[in-house]
Amino acid sequence: MARAGITFEQVVAVADALAGEGQQPTIRAVRERLGDTGSPNTIHKHLSTWREARPVAAAAAQELPQALTAAIAAEIERAAVQARGEIEGRLVQAQAEAAELAVAGEALESERDTLAEQVAVLTTERDTLAGKAAQQATDLADTQQRIEREQQAAEVARVEVATARLKIEAQAERVSEQTAEIERLRIALAEAQCGRTAAEQQAAVLAAKLEATADRASRAEARTEQVEQQAAKTVRAHDTARAAAAQEARQAQAERDDARKTAADAREQAARLAGQLEAQQQQQQDKAVAAEKAEGKTPKTKGE
Repeated sequence: MARAGITFEQVVAVADALAGEGQQPTIRAVRERLGDTGSPNTIHKHLSTWREARPVAAAAAQELPQALTAAIAAEIERAAVQARGEIEGRLVQAQAEAAELAVAGEALESERDTLAEQVAVLTTERDTLAGKAAQQATDLADTQQRIEREQQAAEVARVEVATARLKIEAQAERVSEQTAEIERLRIALAEAQCGRTAAEQQAAVLAAKLEATADRASRAEARTEQVEQQAAKTVRAHDTARAAAAQEARQAQAERDDARKTAADAREQAARLAGQLEAQQQQQQDKAVAAEKAEGKTPKTKGE
C-alpha cells in the first residue's frame, strides 16, 4: 500500500518557521524538521511553490545625493538586469531540471511504492510458503516415521509368515507321518481281521469236532450202560459171556475215557482259541481306537 505523502501546508509551516529563525529552508532542513520523512522531490516542489508566493522584502534605502543615487540606481539597475538575466536563465534551467527531477522522483516514488507493495506481497507469500514448507517438512517427517513403522510391521509380518510356513511344513510332515501310520494300522487291522476270520473258522471246526466227540462219548456211555446191563443179565448165565462182556465193557470204558480225554483236550483247545480270539479282538479294537485318534475321531468304547 502506497505511503501518504507530506502536504504543502506541512512544508510551508516548516519553511516559515525556519525563515523566522533566520535559517535557510533547504530540503534537508525541512525534512529533518518533519522527522526525516517525506520525499525530497515532494519537499522541493512545495518549497518552490512557497518561494514563488513569498514577497520580496524591500531594502531600506539611505538618503544619498540624487545624482549619485541616480548613477548608483542606474548601475544597480544595469547590474540587476544583467544579473537578473543570468539568474533568470539559470533559474529557468534549474526549474526545468527541478521539474524533470520532480517528475522523475515522483515516478521513482511511484515505482518504489509499487515495489514496496510487491515486496510486502512477496514477503507475505514467502512467510506463507515458509509455513507450508515447515508443515510439509513436518508431514514428511511423519510420513517417514509412518513408513518406518510400516516397514517394521512388514518385517514382523514376514517373520511371522516364515514361522507359520515352517509350522505348516512341520504339520504337513506330521500329517504325512500320521497318514502313513493310519495306513499301517489299517493294513494291520485288515490282517487282524483276516486272522480273526481264520481263528473263528478254526474255532468253528474245533467246536464241530468237540460236538462230534461229545456225541461219540455220549454214544459210548450209552453203549457201556447197555453192555453193563447185558453183562449183568448174562453174568450168572455164563462165565465166558461175562468175561467177554467184561472185556467189551473195558474196551467201551477205554473208548469212553478216550472220548472224555479227547473232549477235555477239545475244550482246552477251544478255551485257548477263545482266549486268542479275545486277545486278537482286543488288539483289533486298540488298533481301531488308535486309528480313530490319528484321524481326529472320537474313539468308540467297547460294546458300542
